[in-house]
Amino acid sequence: MKLEKAFDNILVVGLGLVGGSILKSLKYYSFGGDVYGLDSDHKIITEAHKLGLIKNQDTKITHELKKTLVIFSIPTLSIDKAIKELKKYSNLIDPLFTDTCSVKSSVLESLKKENPELISNFVLSHPIAGSEKNGLSSSLPNLFEKKLTIICPHEDNRDSDLKKVECFWNELKSLTKRLPPDYHDDIFAKTSHLPHVISFTLMDALFKNLGLKTFLYSGGSLEDYTRIASSDPLMWKDIMMANEKHIIESIEMFKDSLERLLFLIKDKDDKELLSFFSSVKKSRDSLL
Repeated sequence: MKLEKAFDNILVVGLGLVGGSILKSLKYYSFGGDVYGLDSDHKIITEAHKLGLIKNQDTKITHELKKTLVIFSIPTLSIDKAIKELKKYSNLIDPLFTDTCSVKSSVLESLKKENPELISNFVLSHPIAGSEKNGLSSSLPNLFEKKLTIICPHEDNRDSDLKKVECFWNELKSLTKRLPPDYHDDIFAKTSHLPHVISFTLMDALFKNLGLKTFLYSGGSLEDYTRIASSDPLMWKDIMMANEKHIIESIEMFKDSLERLLFLIKDKDDKELLSFFSSVKKSRDSLL
């Protein structure tokens, strides 16, 4: 399926790193339809228009938009507010919706509670691509290339709509895979959310102890390790709140491993320490 056959229009809500990268990707890959964008910061809309990324130059899209894919690229807990704003500023005829949020179950629950009329037209998706940088100025036309996008079907989805959204991400050169929403949240609590928890808390602990000397003797490795602690605070506040259960479980899992290592160090058990490090190295090496 060609993207132009599925959609005449694309409307991106939220023109930050991911939303801006969607716009730049659509331009780079020469999407044949019309592209629009909305953002809470009206200056960003003007900037995106000047860059030739969107047709509209302000928040008002007064004409009818048919066969439209609306993509919410905003913090996880902002979906309800964004939908209300969208209804004010656009005239959409039977649109299809998707999102780029890192937590899926909370988005689905919010839709069921606040906007149940949109459920059947909303396909949950999550591109596994990003950066510690944020904003339209940091966006890239190849951000999604060879990256995975997770599609999370729910009981009210039509398979034809799932395929249209998969087609959209494929056109941006992203690979797609389907996962149930709760399983998605469990997996990414461990593989994405927990690493951010560790990076943020490590940076917090080191700076409180070392202050301006934190990176003085690191040789670059600490900067690399804590890079993701420079990520968008609002986005990660929302993720922690939206995926609370799975993130707490992941932190407890990590604590168990950390406490085991702490015990081995205190016990000066050189054989078990060597066994621990060797086992972890073997596991990582075999997986990669």
